[in-house]
Order: sequence, then C-alpha cells, then structure tokens
Amino acid sequence: MQPIQVISINFGMVNAYIVRQDGVIIIDTGIPGSEYATLKALRQAGIGLQELRLILVTHGHGDHAGSAAHLQEITGAPIAVHKNDSGMLETGTQGRLVPTGMTERISDVFLRSVNSPRYPAVNPHIVISGTMDLAPYGIVGTVIPTPGHTMGSVSVVLGNGDALTGDLIVPQIPSGKPGLPFWADNPVDIYESVNTLLEYSPQTFFLGHGSPFSAEVVRQMVD
Repeated sequence: MQPIQVISINFGMVNAYIVRQDGVIIIDTGIPGSEYATLKALRQAGIGLQELRLILVTHGHGDHAGSAAHLQEITGAPIAVHKNDSGMLETGTQGRLVPTGMTERISDVFLRSVNSPRYPAVNPHIVISGTMDLAPYGIVGTVIPTPGHTMGSVSVVLGNGDALTGDLIVPQIPSGKPGLPFWADNPVDIYESVNTLLEYSPQTFFLGHGSPFSAEVVRQMVD
C-alpha cells in the first residue's frame, strides 16, 4: 500500500483533513460555504473528485458538519457519522451547546459564528454504531467512538500513528496545553475517550481546532 498522507485544511478557526493512501477520505467539512476551500485543497493535492471515497463527520456541530451536504452533492462521496449525532445532520441543527467552564461562558457570544446553530441538512449514508474499519475506503485506519464533546463524537486512528480527534480535546487558553473542549455534553466521558485513544498508541493528535499535539503531551491531560 501507499504511505498515508494527512493534508490539513484550515478554515480559519476550524481544521478539516484529507487523508490519502490507496483511497482518499475527508474528515470534517467546516461551516457552511467551506466546501470551496475543500475543493481547492483537493485540486492543489492533485486529487480528482472521483477519487474521494468517504466524507467522515466527527460530530454534528455546524463548524464540522456545516458543508457536508454541499460537499456530498458536488463529489458524490457518501457521508458517515455516528448514530448518536446522525439526527443533527438530518435536521441541520446542532442543538444547545453546554459550556465546560467560565472562560467558555464568557467567550460563547464571540464564537457563535464558528458554531453555526443551523446548516444544510443531509441524510448520512453510513451510520456508525461501533468501530469502523477504513480499509474498504483504501485507508489503513479505524474510526473509534469517542463520546464526550457530543454523544456521537468519533476519532480516527491511522496506521501511521496519527490520530484525528475532532473536538475531543482543544488547546486551553492561555496555556495552550490540551484540555477539555469549550463545550461538552459529558466532560467525564472525554477523559475516558482520550484514554481509549491512547490505548491505540497514536503518536500525533490532529485537532479540530489548533495545532497538533504529541501523544506525550496529551497523556498529561489524563495522568
């Protein structure tokens, strides 16, 4: 098989990723309208639309699922999401965000534009209930349920040691160290999910917001 390549797509405050090996998948899609940046990133990487095999949404918030409908319409690639977040995509609404701390409560009003409460609805083609092997899509990797940020949050651990974790963890303000996301349905589950990922021995954590962390730094979050 070809080596795994992870290509970051930065939408300003939000990251999505192209993963390329013998096939190509996209992980997350950004807020509504971000599909054009994704298409540009595909072109720059020399990837044709017909090569895209899967659009994986790590969770149903608008900054990660907002362009899924339009990207699917353009590319024809199927959309996968966990069953516990599938209703968000089907209705195009992320529901109420639950802040995890005082900083998040204060900043909430400034970040609402990033967390679009409504976005174009789409019916997912693949509804994930457990782990999901990415081999059928030409990628050595596994989709792993990692609830906490939302009930249906998932992460991906690739065969090269990279983990793509959506909003499971985010850099804290002002330290920059890994910690809880600004909003979470169940913060306790987040620590359990981080420990679950660490059992797969990833080396690098690619985030939905911010720069990557090493596994050693992430482990300090749960030790």
